[in-house]
Amino acid sequence: MNILITNDDGISSNGILALEKVLGKEHNTYLIAPLKERSATSMALSIHDSLRVERVNENHYIVDGFPVDCVNIGLHGNIFPKIDLVLSGINRGVNMGHDVHYSGTVGAARHGAIHNKKSVAVSSGNWDKNYDYIKEAELVREVLNSWIDEFIPGIVYNINIPEKFENSLSSIEVAKLGRRTYVDTYEAKPIIGGISDFFLGGSDLGYVPEEGADFDIFFRGKIPITPLGLDQTSPLELEELKKRIRVKSK
Repeated sequence: MNILITNDDGISSNGILALEKVLGKEHNTYLIAPLKERSATSMALSIHDSLRVERVNENHYIVDGFPVDCVNIGLHGNIFPKIDLVLSGINRGVNMGHDVHYSGTVGAARHGAIHNKKSVAVSSGNWDKNYDYIKEAELVREVLNSWIDEFIPGIVYNINIPEKFENSLSSIEVAKLGRRTYVDTYEAKPIIGGISDFFLGGSDLGYVPEEGADFDIFFRGKIPITPLGLDQTSPLELEELKKRIRVKSK
């Protein structure tokens, strides 16, 4: 299988190197990643600016751009053979609930799904910059070898691995997307007149407890896998909006 591996933590992060090391033993891996960290860039895509791309070797490229730029070049830049799977991660920090709308990790996988590729995003609760993520990569290998035929192109399979987990497929549970809560704090530094620099100093992250959601499964020490579709239409509001507009138009 030809696997395009990318991330939003940058080319030198341990998570992406672990995936390349482990999966490269059994699959054709093609690594293309940002030059530096591009977290929380969602699906940002460079449209009007040129991108500096460095060829490290036949299967390894660095892009001075966003994660989605990396995927787009990997799929359409004529540098790799036809890709079967877009794999994004392993991210340092989880992407559950509303995180998926901000995450560059999930955004990169979603871009693969938009182009009708099988797409997987992998994130870890382990924040240690010195951690090697080999155990997580070995779990990803088992997931792909056992379940890849069950995955559908155009869907992002979002996997979040706790810091302490059992390296077994039996530890994985299918989950719905949970609901994240955010309390953000900004620091303002006055410059001159009405001009100030605002710096996002920190976010207090929480979640709404909900049985069967990714947060519920994750904090039980299991590994949630959540299928994320591209259609963001709210089915309930679609019908309710039709009714409300119909009444207003009479």
